[in-house]
Amino acid sequence: MSLRGITGIITGIFSLIFIFGIHLLLSQYASSSSGVSVLPISFFEILIFAISFLYILISYFIIVLINKRRRKNIYLRKWDFKAKKIRRIYFLFLLLGGIILYFLMANGLLKLIIPTSMILYGTASIITNKNTFGATAILGLIFFILGGLAILFPSFAFYLWGFSFGICHIVYGLVYFKNV
Repeated sequence: MSLRGITGIITGIFSLIFIFGIHLLLSQYASSSSGVSVLPISFFEILIFAISFLYILISYFIIVLINKRRRKNIYLRKWDFKAKKIRRIYFLFLLLGGIILYFLMANGLLKLIIPTSMILYGTASIITNKNTFGATAILGLIFFILGGLAILFPSFAFYLWGFSFGICHIVYGLVYFKNV
């Protein structure tokens, strides 16, 4: 399982679209300038959660399907031990992240949701580095640093989130595009 090549590029583009959409919804809700602002806050939170869950699900299936096709093209039938281990680590961090992010939201610490998601993803990337062929640790370190910056500068959190999940994945995919 890899974000190298076209997988990283598509995932990055999809992430940018998602982050832009969430930012647009939140800004419309906060400015009371559209029909979104008449929704009760509890429904709006459920809407944001549903969109985020759908994004994670679609991203995961994009990564799995493209990697499955890539493995088929190089005549590998099954997922090897390293790919299974990487999937388990990311899935564990996804569950852990979901629990942590839920408690942050439930306790009103909304400004920590974006940085925490970036730090958790960065940590998972650093841990999986020994099972990958790319510079996943560097990608993870960049996410970790950007997550820290999002804590220090919360007004730039959405831009840092978009840069990390969007631009960094696209660049990572482009760097390894020829090597795939």
